[in-house]
Amino acid sequence: MKQGTRHRWVFVGLCGAITLAGCANGPLDGPVKSNIVRVNKYFSSSCWLSRSGDGTDRVDGVSFTVYLEDAERPKGVFGTGVILVEMYRLDSDEQGREKPVLVKRWELPAERAYPYRAKIETGMGWGYGLRLFWDRDMDVAGKQVAFLVKYIREDGSVLASSRQVLKVPPTGRTRPMRA
Repeated sequence: MKQGTRHRWVFVGLCGAITLAGCANGPLDGPVKSNIVRVNKYFSSSCWLSRSGDGTDRVDGVSFTVYLEDAERPKGVFGTGVILVEMYRLDSDEQGREKPVLVKRWELPAERAYPYRAKIETGMGWGYGLRLFWDRDMDVAGKQVAFLVKYIREDGSVLASSRQVLKVPPTGRTRPMRA
């Protein structure tokens, strides 16, 4: 075997070993539980996303973190059920009372939620870093919206977070994070 070829094989072998060692500290290490008892969600002040390439910075997505707690651990764990996120536009009726209108629903069974799993544990435990987008023609720019995160356990029980009310930035006024 030539000297250059041997070095390449050593390099490839080292890369493989590092990759395998990295997997031991990846998302598979987080505990996966079925007995979820609480759903928490956290939005940052810069939670808005935009896939727009036309310079308008039209908001068409949101990012936030979800933590699921099981009965044994008061910190976030990964779940075996379905994460359901609902987005409501908050309209008003004739008397000025709030009238929530469901405008988008994301359903993430465990296998679809897998890519959103945190790769390292934080002080709050293991969470899901969600980045969710809606159709570009859905007009919520400048509107009040509410997000509700639900968790459907394998036994059919449904848990819900408190709602998060936010105002979507008007198009072109606030620069959202780029997707």
